[in-house]
Amino acid sequence: GTPTFMEALAANGTTNIPTSVTGVTGSKRRFIDDRRDQPFDKRLRFSVRQTESAYRYRDIVVRKQDGFTHILLSTKSSENNSLNPEVMKEVQSALNTAAADDSKLVLFSAVGSIFCCGLDFIYFIRRLTDDRKKESTKMAEAIRNFVNTFIQFKKPIIVAVNGPAIGLGASILPLCDVVWANEKAWFQTPYTTFGQSPDGCSSLTFPRIMGLAS
Repeated sequence: GTPTFMEALAANGTTNIPTSVTGVTGSKRRFIDDRRDQPFDKRLRFSVRQTESAYRYRDIVVRKQDGFTHILLSTKSSENNSLNPEVMKEVQSALNTAAADDSKLVLFSAVGSIFCCGLDFIYFIRRLTDDRKKESTKMAEAIRNFVNTFIQFKKPIIVAVNGPAIGLGASILPLCDVVWANEKAWFQTPYTTFGQSPDGCSSLTFPRIMGLAS
């Protein structure tokens, strides 16, 4: 039968909600280095993509389930479910489809042990060698369109965070309606570390949620 919403949450390991988040230190590089003993489970991604009800994209999996649409990050064009323009366009496409169909809500999650590592800097840096100004403008436009899709989406978006959410992977969370996190989830926005300005409207949403001092 078609999985229920709570079963889909349980499949992402997010039925237990922590009351605090700890261990938010270090950079993305340290994060990757420290967790090399926890490889991405390609068998799990294959299993998810073989689900009969899954719509196949390159970097996401979309399941149309009873009353809701389930969108899962499962990136092939980037590592650790990080976001490049191709990934963001696929998420936007899935959200636009869900906005127009009979889905009551969207469940957004990820395959594997990592939720989202934010922007794909490797993708971006490789393209800076061609035309720095042009590629910077394209990336900025891709981020703007991606974030606006979450802001303008009229149905509820429920997020199941099953692991680290870094940078843009964390800053889009306040743009959603409900965020569930399991005990392996942690959140980090290393903007100053990477000389990057805050994205995803986080300079507005974070102070509203956590207070200006935090």
